Amino acid sequence: MSMLRRGAGFIAVAGLAVLAGCGTAPAGSPGTAAPAAHLDRATRACAGPGSYLTAIRTGKHDGYDRVVFQFSGGLPAVRTERVATVYDDPKGTPVPLPGKSRLHVVFRGASAFCPQPAHRTWAGPATLAPRYPELLAVKAAGDFEGYLSFGLGLAARSGYHVSSLTGPDRIVIDVSHPRS
Repeated sequence: MSMLRRGAGFIAVAGLAVLAGCGTAPAGSPGTAAPAAHLDRATRACAGPGSYLTAIRTGKHDGYDRVVFQFSGGLPAVRTERVATVYDDPKGTPVPLPGKSRLHVVFRGASAFCPQPAHRTWAGPATLAPRYPELLAVKAAGDFEGYLSFGLGLAARSGYHVSSLTGPDRIVIDVSHPRS
């Protein structure tokens, strides 16, 4: 069973966390207010040991927005933290993100680059800008020494929930829409 946590902290992934509505649904499916953005630019797994990012997907749903990070080779540990500024790793320069709130997402023991044979396992754009009600942008913030990081630009300081799924291995972040 996975240990799930809101806010800052690591999630140790050892199994399956079940969350209703996880994954991607075809446009027009119940509970889907907008088509999900699929960014499977390169899905070549790595033969070597480790966890490798293969896709990022976003989706707008009733009451929340979702970002899904898909991996091959197993699930990495993940830490999410609300921060004033997300910094690029290893440069240390600020990563510009739209919105009034930011989440820093760090995958420990993960990469988007396979060393043997050398190739990118995910070659999507550095910035995704779905501009949903809460999730405004997802931006790459580093892939260095086993730490793969992203910044999420959010419209407001809404609650969020992190979970994991297997078959394929995914880390899912749901961000609540602001209450009217």
